[in-house]
Amino acid sequence: MPTPKIRRRKTKSERIAQGNLLLVLALVGIVMCSIRFRDTIATTLRRHTRSIAQPCHEKELPPMTDSSYATVMGFATGYDIQDYKRFVGSLRNTGYKGNILLAVAPDINEESMAYLSSRRVDVSKVEFIPCTHSIFDDDPGEDHKDDMDSHEKEARSCVAPYSDLKARWGRFPFLRDRLQACKSCAGPVLITDVRDTFFQRDPFASGHPQVQGLQVFEEHVKQTTKHWLVEWPVKTCKGVVYDEIMLCSGTAIGTREAMIDYLDIMEKEMNVWMNDKKCHFKLSGDDQAIHNYLYYSGQLPFAKAIPNRMGIVHTVGYIASVIREKHRDRMEAKNMSESEPYDGTTPGTKPWITQEYDLTDEEGYILDFDGKKSAVVHQYDRFGVPIDLWLEQASGLVDK
Repeated sequence: MPTPKIRRRKTKSERIAQGNLLLVLALVGIVMCSIRFRDTIATTLRRHTRSIAQPCHEKELPPMTDSSYATVMGFATGYDIQDYKRFVGSLRNTGYKGNILLAVAPDINEESMAYLSSRRVDVSKVEFIPCTHSIFDDDPGEDHKDDMDSHEKEARSCVAPYSDLKARWGRFPFLRDRLQACKSCAGPVLITDVRDTFFQRDPFASGHPQVQGLQVFEEHVKQTTKHWLVEWPVKTCKGVVYDEIMLCSGTAIGTREAMIDYLDIMEKEMNVWMNDKKCHFKLSGDDQAIHNYLYYSGQLPFAKAIPNRMGIVHTVGYIASVIREKHRDRMEAKNMSESEPYDGTTPGTKPWITQEYDLTDEEGYILDFDGKKSAVVHQYDRFGVPIDLWLEQASGLVDK
């Protein structure tokens, strides 16, 4: 039979030392939680995501109480009053109470300004200036500037004070500056294209989950980064090709802090492209390439990609183009214009499109996968005239 081991009793000094060690460990744990340990790696995760080393358990944030402190921002130069009524009117008509910040052209007319003022829109007039970059080696000359289409004019223009960035790029730091200057913009922020966006529900209404970090929005699953608008610039500039779901650079949602960081990162990457001639493209929409490159290369670790039809923003462009093409083919077969209403509908009435596409309800409102009205509908213009007539005459969303 083996001899039983006799446990040696610890001395008083050993017990004190052990107690001191336990006390130190406890204090370290408390300090780590109190100072929120993930802030020590903030430069990597940009303060918006929980590190896998995070020792503190964070409770989920309570749902939002209302949209009073939220902000919706957009670059809205060169639009007429009806564009503003669709965007601003539909947003306010959802019950949205928060800030609306729009950048407008310096020559905006008095009627539009009066309307925006009546809808409590904070307006900033943009100054367009000559660009200092050399993307365009040729000078069209004064006699030929009127021959350029709007996209080329935009690509050749810059927004003060960002003379080194194309106008479409310059909107990112411009809106960042406006957000930083807005003292009441303390809540969640939506930055979105204006001309092709309308609202069906308050994007930040009471009961919605709190926005955390940055949300970027996927397009239709069949629209990928193999599209030339992303593949060509990214491959040429960075030497990589991604085959992922396309992320739309026209919309993003985040906390104030996350949005400012995102816009900072976009500006820095744009400057990298501007300083490298192989990254120069005569395009106005290649911010989409940078947006996707930054996310898929892991440089936006605080961002989450939201699947199409499952978030605050519903980007309808891909499916709208498919439906419009199908409609166009039908109309051509009948020797009719594509501006004719979709089969089985009447112009300007509910619905504006049949439910064969499983996209709308019986009144024409665009739906998410869960059957609820999409809060933000982006790229709706791809549907063409039928949705325009419905918006203006039957939707009840747009200000008259």
